[in-house]
Amino acid sequence: MQINIQNKNFTLLEIQGKVIGQDALVLKTLLEKHIQKLETQTGTPTLIFDMAGAETMDSAGLGVLITTSTQIRQNGGQTMIVNINKGIKRMMIRTNLTSLFDFPKNLTGAISSTL
Repeated sequence: MQINIQNKNFTLLEIQGKVIGQDALVLKTLLEKHIQKLETQTGTPTLIFDMAGAETMDSAGLGVLITTSTQIRQNGGQTMIVNINKGIKRMMIRTNLTSLFDFPKNLTGAISSTL
């Protein structure tokens, strides 16, 4: 799994590879540190997960997304997921988790909604 982070008035996380097992724990640790930084900043915390490069995700990866979204919402922010593949999206629909996230059509739409 590879994670690229870009900061502007939002945080863009580009997720690539398999978000499973130990890799999901790495993502969790990285996100926890990042959320702590966001809590000290002013403004609305916004996370955008660009999942274009994500191949697959297991329950550990899904758990990381859920925990992250919950923490961001508790701070008045929002979490968006773009470019999600059909398999991961189907898993989120089956587990009734789509209400935790916004799903803009594309990255441009997600970014423009933060401006």
